[in-house]
Amino acid sequence: MNLRLTISPEAVRDAMPPDRELLDAAARGMVVAVRRHLREKNSRTPPRGGFPKSNYYAEAGDTARGSVQGGAAVVEVGPDDPNGPGSGIALHYYGGTVYPKKKALAIPISPAVAGIWPSEAVGEAGAEAFSMIWPKGKNHGFIKDNERNELLWLLVPKATIPADPDVLPTDEEILSAAERAVLPLLEGTA
Repeated sequence: MNLRLTISPEAVRDAMPPDRELLDAAARGMVVAVRRHLREKNSRTPPRGGFPKSNYYAEAGDTARGSVQGGAAVVEVGPDDPNGPGSGIALHYYGGTVYPKKKALAIPISPAVAGIWPSEAVGEAGAEAFSMIWPKGKNHGFIKDNERNELLWLLVPKATIPADPDVLPTDEEILSAAERAVLPLLEGTA
């Protein structure tokens, strides 16, 4: 004996929560997964040689937001302000080269200037407190604190960031988070 059960598409549609509600729930679940992943990555990333921990990845996770666009749940990571916390997260994910707006990029090499732009330091102390050093024949230079006779920033013409696919959760982790978020809605329709 065979049993065949057929459910009309209309009956399924009437029993299911609205698509928008499912997609909103999926987006919320995906945001939770991205934030958790970036916080964990932040805790696994040690500070660079003597520098204070920047908490870059945790701050990037805090910028994660979900939405429904068309028929898809979407998560975006990064601030609306291009210089805000978590900016550049796509650069870390895809990799790429950063070029300066002017002559060179300034990379802190002293913990004393971690998180401080050279222009901020010059504004506070005055230009005479610092010197730019460009070794002959080299494509890099330094900014030196004249009073302490300490090199503070390395000046380079560009910086290449390697791609890091571990910046975001895997597709499987994202899908699993979306499924966990949608499941209560589906169970409520049974």
